Amino acid sequence: MNALLAVIAAKPTVWEKILAVPRDTWVNLLVGLVLLYMMSRIWKSLKEIHDIVPWVAFVTIGGILLLYWTYERTEPRLLTPLIDKLAEVFPSKLQYKGDK
Repeated sequence: MNALLAVIAAKPTVWEKILAVPRDTWVNLLVGLVLLYMMSRIWKSLKEIHDIVPWVAFVTIGGILLLYWTYERTEPRLLTPLIDKLAEVFPSKLQYKGDK
């Protein structure tokens, strides 16, 4: 009986902790790794055209993402102070619907 209680009260192993992680987390991690690989391949391909082309693409996509986050207010919590400052200048969906 004491052995059974000892097994029940034992700390979970590393493998048990890994198994307890939700499946969505692993899927997100895998998608992130695939995106990093694809981004590195695209960066190298654009760099073959000219050294400035990947930077132009990076700034364009980053600007579009910031404007989307500002309009929809779907930014990560870490970037909320930055997006709050941008929301003073750029319109957001909440302001747009409030004006109508």
